[in-house]
Amino acid sequence: MFEISPEILPFLVLFSLGIALFHTLILSGIFNVNLKPSWLMFIIDPVILILAYLFVPKESGIIFIGLFVSVFIMAIIGFIKNGIESTIESFREQRKNKTPVWKIIGGAFLALFAYLAFFYLGIYSFFIIFFLIILSSLLPNNKNRFYFYQRTLPTSTIKSIAMGLAEISGRAKAIETVISPDTDTPCVGYIYTVDEISTSRDDDGRTSTSYHEISRKTEIKNFHIEDETGKIEIIPDKLQWLNFSATNSREDLGRRYREFIIDEKTDFLLIGQAFYEGSKSVFRFDENKNVFGIAPLDIVNFSNKWRPLKLRALTTLSFIAIFSAFILFTPIRMVGNKIIIEQKNWKETFQSNPFDWFIKK
Repeated sequence: MFEISPEILPFLVLFSLGIALFHTLILSGIFNVNLKPSWLMFIIDPVILILAYLFVPKESGIIFIGLFVSVFIMAIIGFIKNGIESTIESFREQRKNKTPVWKIIGGAFLALFAYLAFFYLGIYSFFIIFFLIILSSLLPNNKNRFYFYQRTLPTSTIKSIAMGLAEISGRAKAIETVISPDTDTPCVGYIYTVDEISTSRDDDGRTSTSYHEISRKTEIKNFHIEDETGKIEIIPDKLQWLNFSATNSREDLGRRYREFIIDEKTDFLLIGQAFYEGSKSVFRFDENKNVFGIAPLDIVNFSNKWRPLKLRALTTLSFIAIFSAFILFTPIRMVGNKIIIEQKNWKETFQSNPFDWFIKK
């Protein structure tokens, strides 16, 4: 048995305060437990250690190790719990939006692959994640698809709009006004979100705050977009709101409440399908191009202005990632004034622990 000696007990009691700090961060930050008082774990952990030393001295060392290991177990359980909850929530949201089941299952397999890659590849997986982040900013999604067509389509006036995929801009006008739930603002449409607030403090005393969305409500009815030449009716089914800033935000009792509003004073840009419906033209979701979005016009202009800089930055980061991976993965040795690049044994690399080098050092 591992018995704690009297000489080492004070040191381990101080160490248990560090364990208590991690317990507090995990319980409040991952499990969202509201500890009252917030310093509760700083009493419980040292008391457990002292009681073990007094009443079960021969097992006291094992209990201390158990306290230490519990930090990792709690963190892993918390991450798995949050991962499962976010997956279920994402599944429900995607089913609500009528996302095909094969896309949902494919996304789940990709998430599982990411977890396995992290545990199998260790530190090397960060280069893969970095590469995927860059790649995701370039692959088609609602936002990228919107801006892709925005850069290629001319802005049509509403009076002369051609049927099919089109880009229009103008101000929104409500056919039937809706009222936002938090500020009772009359508007064309709104998105109302409620976020749960989690606050944590690191060892240096810096406080970080994170938000987890727990509910979302959207209300928008058919409305018009007007420019100087006329107006067209917008059918808002599957309309994506892009780059909207919260018009109102407040925090109360550990939650954040925000409203995103389509008003009648802001100029908006829309991309979708112009379509004849009866005797009039309407603007709706384009099923062929899979695009239908609305964004504030000034944000779109700002994005276009900075796009060349963004592309140069992504290109630079990609080369840095590839060059860093080459240096870390490729065995290089110096012989005199010569640099010799040896062949990499990938099988041995992936069967070894990538952190062994740091441990040996």
